[in-house]
Amino acid sequence: MNRFKEVLENKELKQTWLTEQLCKSYIMVNDYVQNRKQPRLEASYRIAEILEVNVKELLKVKLMYKEKTDDENLHLVEEPQLDIFNPDKFLEKDSNELLNFVNEYYTRFEKTNPIKVINRSQFNTPVNFKQAKTRPIHRWYTYKEGFSPFFVRKFIERFKTSNQNIVFDPFGGIGTTVVESALMGFNAYSNDVNPLSNFIAKIKAENYEESDLIDLENEKKVITKYSFKNKNNPPENETVASYFTEVTLDSILRVQSYIDTIQNEKVKNLTFIALLTILESISTHRKDGNGVKRKKNFKGDFNLNQIVELLVSQIDLFIYDIKNTNFKKSSTILSQSSFEQYKLPQKADIVITSPPYANCFDYSKVYLVELWFGGFFKNKIDQKLFRESSIISHVHYKWNVRHQGFGHSLINNEIYDYLNTLNLWDKKIPKMLIGYFNDIGKVLFELSKNLNKEATVGFVVGNSVYGGVPIATDILLAEIGINLGYNLVGIESYRTLTSSSQQQKKIREQDKKFLRESLVILRWK
Repeated sequence: MNRFKEVLENKELKQTWLTEQLCKSYIMVNDYVQNRKQPRLEASYRIAEILEVNVKELLKVKLMYKEKTDDENLHLVEEPQLDIFNPDKFLEKDSNELLNFVNEYYTRFEKTNPIKVINRSQFNTPVNFKQAKTRPIHRWYTYKEGFSPFFVRKFIERFKTSNQNIVFDPFGGIGTTVVESALMGFNAYSNDVNPLSNFIAKIKAENYEESDLIDLENEKKVITKYSFKNKNNPPENETVASYFTEVTLDSILRVQSYIDTIQNEKVKNLTFIALLTILESISTHRKDGNGVKRKKNFKGDFNLNQIVELLVSQIDLFIYDIKNTNFKKSSTILSQSSFEQYKLPQKADIVITSPPYANCFDYSKVYLVELWFGGFFKNKIDQKLFRESSIISHVHYKWNVRHQGFGHSLINNEIYDYLNTLNLWDKKIPKMLIGYFNDIGKVLFELSKNLNKEATVGFVVGNSVYGGVPIATDILLAEIGINLGYNLVGIESYRTLTSSSQQQKKIREQDKKFLRESLVILRWK
């Protein structure tokens, strides 16, 4: 029994308000308030924190029982209150209870739907960009966590039902799926909200005429003799500008000014990508984890001649690849979110994609240099809008609650409640997980409207761990899909993932098997 209803009334608060604060369904909160269901201990502490009361006051209930006296008369007596809500006393017990419950939940699913372990060669791993670095067109720009072209090709070959199939990637990135599809002879579409990756994907998937190659060759000759008298203004982000020495920054801004004068739009875009490609190599910093890190062995200033030399080398690579590439079909790159309502020009038969993992990786931080120097971010508002339209997968931005009802109850209830009792490295992690699976569910819902009957859908996901709790994204996504009307074809594990050293110490040995990168295969009915 609890006093939730009484406390809410005393504070003049409504159940709907408590529902929003807890990120739970109204039905569940109403069950708590009406004493039809009691929350777990950690949830009680969370509610007490929100209502700004002592948990003992929330859970004290004056129970009355009958006591028989010497004169045989019955009297109502108040039951003495017991101080049982001692977190130090119950935390370890409750922790084991939650972890055992989660383990049993996943294990029960796997008994019905065995996880198939695939041969883990480097090219067979879905998210591995090493092979792309050796393939024409794909190698134009290195992208963190980019798809393997080999994996995309194998998936399409495995699940195609005709040569007229339409391929779709809801998280298109820099276009690996659409480029590989067009090379194979399939029309393809992709969605993405990242302006940098969308721009790169469009340039890679472009059909170039002989006249474009002639113009590109001519520009290559011009740039080696250009005076570079003019220069652009630096980006309005002092931190990003500081990642280059004064000499290097001046050279970059002069090259940018030259690129703006190129008349052929296709040639201008190719030259611009060539510049974006070399930025990290001439910067004082390199990409590292969820951001950038200063280089230990930085070579110093890069003058104009050195940058032009790097630029021409990249352009030569582009020319060679274009001459030796034959797109059999066309691709369309769409700048739109996959969790908002959309309509593809043609419904898809094959979907292969990889959404951001729930691993707190923020693309707007890792690609900060390219996004600002590329003009995709002109001010801090642009970065805010980009994060707002992205999947909730990190804690570096405060999103509003959205897409409630599309997530998973295990995350919304048990795991959320438990994580809120822990001293995590960021208190926003529990809400991030709820938001992540809400968004993933909404993506699957909107996707279903753009699928032909019997379409095959492949989602590559990475599982994670927070506070010692394994987050089996593959299993949870599969169950969300089933609830939305998809059939589960299977889950295939491609590699074991490792967590941070801190999380490795917290996760139990019996739960480490859930740390994997997997392909979840669904079929639309």
